[in-house]
Amino acid sequence: MVTFGSGEVLFDGSANKFELRYKGVIRITDSPDNLFIEADRRTIKGIMLNDSDLPNELFNYVGEFRLLSFKSSKDDITKREPVTLQGVDYWELDNEKWEDDGSLWGTRNGTYLVGSKQRFDKHSLVVNNNIKTQYDGQFLYSDNIPVPANELIHIHADNVVMTGGVHTEDSVQIYPYKDKTPTRKISQTRQATTTHTSSSGGGGGY
Repeated sequence: MVTFGSGEVLFDGSANKFELRYKGVIRITDSPDNLFIEADRRTIKGIMLNDSDLPNELFNYVGEFRLLSFKSSKDDITKREPVTLQGVDYWELDNEKWEDDGSLWGTRNGTYLVGSKQRFDKHSLVVNNNIKTQYDGQFLYSDNIPVPANELIHIHADNVVMTGGVHTEDSVQIYPYKDKTPTRKISQTRQATTTHTSSSGGGGGY
């Protein structure tokens, strides 16, 4: 079962991957370091880098968010999970069923806003923090100098890879070896970044 609302998405089950569909505009502010998250306007996917089970708290967010469907996966078995809502009073919900509601977002009385409204920003929708480079030259600086092994990096939702475990004003963009364009998907990034630190706060914007 998955629960959303109050700025968090919680999972109660046994799986190491998930995929959800949602409606709204959010920014993911925090997630576990060993959970790599990929997100766009309508879907969010996550995979555990160390193949362990998903944590109870998948991520925190701000913005407007309705979770429409959730699938978990483990050992090539995919399961559709029931979805429950927390933190929203029943009488504040739309009178129509979500799947039958054809109104524009924000024109009805549903209160799914946590914090401030967000503008869609692919770059900062989610940031996977505190990932370590696996070997010398796995990534290159813009001048083709190799990034050393065991350097902390972070990866944005638009696949931009930058130095530093979390973003700071000193962070610079780096590029996969023989690529120089940050276009890796989850499966590719997982193969290249299998080492993580034990600190918290894996996902988030800046």
